[in-house]
Amino acid sequence: MSRELERGLQAIELMSSAPRGLTFTDIAAALKAPTGPTHRLMGELTRLGYARIDEFGRYHLTLKLASHSLQYLELIPLVDLARPLLQELAAVSGELARLNLVDGDHLVRISKAQGSKSGLKYDPLHGGNVPPIYAASGLLLLSSLSDEEATARLRTEVFAPPGQYGSAAPRSVEDALKIVRTARATGHLYLADIYEDGIATLAFPIRVTGREIVGVLTVSGPSFRFTQQAADSVLPTMQKIADELARVPVGDMLGSQQVPTRVV
Repeated sequence: MSRELERGLQAIELMSSAPRGLTFTDIAAALKAPTGPTHRLMGELTRLGYARIDEFGRYHLTLKLASHSLQYLELIPLVDLARPLLQELAAVSGELARLNLVDGDHLVRISKAQGSKSGLKYDPLHGGNVPPIYAASGLLLLSSLSDEEATARLRTEVFAPPGQYGSAAPRSVEDALKIVRTARATGHLYLADIYEDGIATLAFPIRVTGREIVGVLTVSGPSFRFTQQAADSVLPTMQKIADELARVPVGDMLGSQQVPTRVV
């Protein structure tokens, strides 16, 4: 049962990155699963309403999962509080502002606001886990750990070959650890050409109970425009917003524990 559940979740993740759909062969190959179990799996996902098949025989993710996710996000007080604050941060910076929340060992992008009104806009696909070693927010999160803990976490990551991410992306544990130490010393992190060339990001932590990081605010934009100087000018606003978000009770950070009596 656990193996079937794992494959089902993997199939959902595959379809979430393929808006044009995937053939049965694509899915079976990616799952490295036999034909029979894969047929049964996709049949169940289709029956339950999480997948559909188009006229060309390609599987697509339905909006059922997205609907559940949006409903869950609506129950998280921090998300509702963050909307106007992100809009303020986007307006001050003139760039893309995002809120990432800690979920276990990962960061998840949950809300954003666009500050660029004209010209070149940086606005990539929203949602999903933040790659910890190829994003300023992920490396900033690691800075809350000791060198020993951060090193152990980094050793579990697979470092991509040159060309897959930005030209300044870390290629080893040692490279990543240097960035983590910089973030620990400054309390925030500005990086360019890490996730992709030509893009710079400023990451700022949302801390509660001393040093625990529960979320990360980011501002991202074209590096020719969002320079170190531009990032420095945004820091006071990020500090103010992070302080305001940190006042949300810790128990409410990731939602109420109350179960709704009915779902509309």
